Amino acid sequence: MSGDEHPLCDSIQLAMLVLYFAIWGVDVLSHLTGRSSTVVSGLTSVPALAIPAVVVWGLGGYLVFNSHRSVFGLEARQIGLIDSGVYSRVRHPMYLGTMVFCSGFLFIMTSILSLGVLAALLVFYNEMANYEERELIRTLGQEYAEYRSRVPKWYPAWPRKAQ
Repeated sequence: MSGDEHPLCDSIQLAMLVLYFAIWGVDVLSHLTGRSSTVVSGLTSVPALAIPAVVVWGLGGYLVFNSHRSVFGLEARQIGLIDSGVYSRVRHPMYLGTMVFCSGFLFIMTSILSLGVLAALLVFYNEMANYEERELIRTLGQEYAEYRSRVPKWYPAWPRKAQ
């Protein structure tokens, strides 16, 4: 798509992801070594949660990989609005995929501190998405406005069955 990211988007995104994984890792390590942590335990066994974690990681990876391919790969040769592939289902698949991927770690060990950082990440991505959408309206005008009216911002639209 045409349009600019917020100038600090990459830096803030990297810092927040590092913070999320650092807090999650330290909290889980503290829990496993018997130290004080905010990990919620005893709900179910870790192996039982591995399957949904892998499914969530796969979904997040799918969204990120395919959105990157659309924007930076062979499909990116088109100029203007990209509204095919994962972009036909959700307007911000890279951001959504990253959030979904991170949430997969919470299936293994739910850290209350990590939930707080993930909530901040959600707010950050929403603000970055709002910034980018303002830029896309400015650069693409009515074409982006129409796209925005038919494709959800965060909750993927699934194809409807023909009747």
